[in-house]
Amino acid sequence: MNETQKTKFWYQLRSFGLKRIIVSTEFFISLAVFIAMVVDSSYGLNIFSKSQVIIIAIFAAAATLFAITLAALAIILSFSSSEFVSFLNKTRVFSKILFQFWLGNGAFLLVLLLCITYFIFNLQNFPKLEEYLYPAIVALFSYATINSFYILGAVIRFGYFLGIYENIRSGKTKDKN
Repeated sequence: MNETQKTKFWYQLRSFGLKRIIVSTEFFISLAVFIAMVVDSSYGLNIFSKSQVIIIAIFAAAATLFAITLAALAIILSFSSSEFVSFLNKTRVFSKILFQFWLGNGAFLLVLLLCITYFIFNLQNFPKLEEYLYPAIVALFSYATINSFYILGAVIRFGYFLGIYENIRSGKTKDKN
């Protein structure tokens, strides 16, 4: 398999592991949000506000956070040389860093797609869709927002490994510092 194939989503997903996504704090939090909102809607508890204004706010926030995380990826990649990327590949870190961006931006894009779906359809004609779509948007946005902290961690790890790489290249080690 060539190096370009290794940067594609499905390869990254296999490398990262679907189990790590499903058995994660952000997944359980978003699942709890989804279940709570569906139960609230199904039993008419009216605990959660259900307003189109909230969907508009989520849409705007998701679009903004998507743009910010994409810019963060562009910035860290602009600091990368091919030698540094090879170094990250050898230490098996590059895929982990790159996949955080795939996952986070994919979640934000899915939120945007669901919001657009919410706006396009007259949901009064599709009560079951309305019952599940609104909670899905809120839950997925929760997931994506929490995941953005992992993206921040990926940027920090990238900087950390860049420092290690520069020290190795310049011949410095911890003993000499």
